[in-house]
Amino acid sequence: MCGILFAAERQGPVDQGRFKRALDAIRHRGPDGEGIVHIDVADGHGGTISTALGHRRLAILDLSDRSSQPFRRERAVLVYNGEIYNFRALRTGLEHERFTTDGDTEVLFETLRTRGLGGLSDALGMWAFCHLDEAKGRITAARDRLGKKPLFYFADDTAIVFASEIAAITTYLGTVPRLGTATIDTYLAYGWAMPGTAITTPIEGIRQVAPGGCVVVDLAMWRLEVGTYLEQSAWAPIDRPPPGDLAAQVRAAVLDRLVSDRKVGLLLSGGIDSSLILSVLCAEGLQDQVHCFIGEAGKSDDADYAARVTTTLGVTAEVVNLDYTATSFDRFLSVCRHQAKPFPLIGNVLGLPELYERIAARDVPVVLDGTGADEIFAGYWERYYRFALAEAWDKGDVAWIEGINTANADHPRIDEIGRTTLAALQAGTWPPASTTGAQPTAEIAPLLARFCHSDVADAQPADRLARQRLPLANALHFDVTQNLLPEWLWQNDRNAMRAGVENRSPFLDTRLTAHLGSAYRDKFVGRWNKHELRQLFDHFRAVPTQWRREKQGFRWVFARFLRQNRVKVLELIAASTIVRMRIDSAALLDAIATDEELLFSDLTQRCLVLAGVEAATGAQMA
Repeated sequence: MCGILFAAERQGPVDQGRFKRALDAIRHRGPDGEGIVHIDVADGHGGTISTALGHRRLAILDLSDRSSQPFRRERAVLVYNGEIYNFRALRTGLEHERFTTDGDTEVLFETLRTRGLGGLSDALGMWAFCHLDEAKGRITAARDRLGKKPLFYFADDTAIVFASEIAAITTYLGTVPRLGTATIDTYLAYGWAMPGTAITTPIEGIRQVAPGGCVVVDLAMWRLEVGTYLEQSAWAPIDRPPPGDLAAQVRAAVLDRLVSDRKVGLLLSGGIDSSLILSVLCAEGLQDQVHCFIGEAGKSDDADYAARVTTTLGVTAEVVNLDYTATSFDRFLSVCRHQAKPFPLIGNVLGLPELYERIAARDVPVVLDGTGADEIFAGYWERYYRFALAEAWDKGDVAWIEGINTANADHPRIDEIGRTTLAALQAGTWPPASTTGAQPTAEIAPLLARFCHSDVADAQPADRLARQRLPLANALHFDVTQNLLPEWLWQNDRNAMRAGVENRSPFLDTRLTAHLGSAYRDKFVGRWNKHELRQLFDHFRAVPTQWRREKQGFRWVFARFLRQNRVKVLELIAASTIVRMRIDSAALLDAIATDEELLFSDLTQRCLVLAGVEAATGAQMA
């Protein structure tokens, strides 16, 4: 896991000073080493194209200098960010005598040399890379199937730049990020600026290599070709039953992600997913190979449930109490810089960065987490239950509808979702009244009207699933491939890599993504969502979270943060040009002075994040 940078200049040499500063901007992604090579590539007309490849290394496999990057052999060079977990199996099908290292970088290099991008169809893992073929004058940039690892690029008539983070690109170009008005308005109205998986990003002029996609650059012709080399139908089918034994597939996915020459950790959240990972490890007698960490944010029962799991399994875990003191504001600004776009003020983007800092301080640079299980196995009642009900309605499955409604009559929120969804289906209207994300909330709507530019209230929803009517499998597939999961992956990568930690997500294994297409009757059973995963504990080790009805989520006490940093929060909002262009910030700040509750409102939180991103990155409104 690392940070990568590539630059090509058409009308002069790559500036070594600017390139080094750009690589320094992603130093946090690879604290263990640095490599840079400058290469002139023939342009076919007697001249040359100046290029440079840079790498910041986080050493996980083959810690020796042999696996340092840029990895160069003959007339090809590779810079690579990620891990290929089955690299040893892939290596057996390649030319053994060529190998001089014990890591996955050389395996990726040889796979590309002998089989091209097609060779990655057999790879299990996550990756983003730039591969320069000097002889052909061609750079190939590619990402893994789900886009777990980021790869951004900029291209104009004179310069082409690829990098792991936007900051490296803007540093090299000497520019600042520019947020589009539509992005800002959507964020103010809905609290999200989801990146999606299209080649565009929330930052104008900066593109991303799509998940499972590639960008091939003919340097002599100065031409970019955007394509796909890993088709979704091969790893995320929704038109056929999932293959194989789910318990065996989960076991394999977990064990594969233990491959490391350094310590491996596990984030225990008190939910089904991370508990199942630990259950698998304990059943295999491998619990001593991971260091367990529990984040205590001081608001939910999650840390208590996580502790009960470790007690049941006889595993020791370190509890990390999150900090809300004066240093938390500096951390907030740091998070703004690393996220590089607006984000919701929630625990996932404010509590987890501190947790990763503390884990890195324990010299644990690899951490397993439960990302993806909710989207693949329907873990959110609020989000997915209505799609299951609608599909059952269309199929005339009255028995299932009546059974699940009766089983959840004692849960007010689930019961409300069921009643409003059925009412919408009977009336032929959609979305149901209980749907979140389809309209600005009742809390934020009057504040938008009171303080914001008139266009803000009419902004398009950030959540493109909110207004759709799809069968459950299609809704899950959409969230995984285009909507919600890309946002979590963006957040998780920045949270962990900010501290130089690699996060690995067993539930995003391609053997498990095939279960997107399992039936709603398998996913929602009686009182239980994610029923397929809950049953698996019987194959491994039972724990208290197996039948926990609904996880609260990683709660970060934002009100405590805002109260303790009140002066800094208000000063930052007051200084923001972006906020002032979309909001009457002076009126908002005056109102907060007389109504303290407005300090904790969604609108104030969103203004704070916009102001923080502006202050930390120099962002402007396009």
